[in-house]
Amino acid sequence: MGRPKTIEDRELLEAARKVFREQGHTATTRDVARAAGISQAVLYQRFKTKDELFLAALTQHAPALTALREIDTSAYDPPAYLALFAARAKDHFRSAIPSILTLAAHPKYGKEMMDQIHRHNRAGEIAAILSLRLQSWQQAGKIRPTNATSFAGAFLHALHSMAMIDVLSGDARVVSRPKEMHSFVEIFWNGLRPRKPKATRRKTKSARRTPR
Repeated sequence: MGRPKTIEDRELLEAARKVFREQGHTATTRDVARAAGISQAVLYQRFKTKDELFLAALTQHAPALTALREIDTSAYDPPAYLALFAARAKDHFRSAIPSILTLAAHPKYGKEMMDQIHRHNRAGEIAAILSLRLQSWQQAGKIRPTNATSFAGAFLHALHSMAMIDVLSGDARVVSRPKEMHSFVEIFWNGLRPRKPKATRRKTKSARRTPR
């Protein structure tokens, strides 16, 4: 006997997300209804088509960005901040990628669905957080002048690739730690390290030019 109609959308979408991640778009609404403990009739009262349910299940649970926004910038120097930010951003991507891969394998994959994927990934919001931080460091003279948007894009693309490898290799269960990101951050930090002022040379008697 199915669960009563009072099942919350959140519970239904969680069940559908698990089914679609495991079986892909070939999973049926019957499979989802069974996993949610409801009848197909109740399911169709919430979602008119399987595609509507498919998109909702895989895009409406995008991880919160609170962990990135709440970093106390006053407690870290730029390299330490970047290491912590990188660890948290990487974990965000790792939690989103399984759904993204399922969406990308949909037979009707196209621009509309790609837009859904970008919204779910939330890379644009993450890049904006990092860009603002870079700009504030520049104003404070903590880093050399750089294109904050380009830096954030390259930084996050690299993290996304690392997260993708973790997911595909089945190695995405352990929470990333900032100290594991130090060598990664160092590569980028070397491009941000503030330039040291050039030392001025004082002329001495021994440094006088000899007559020609």
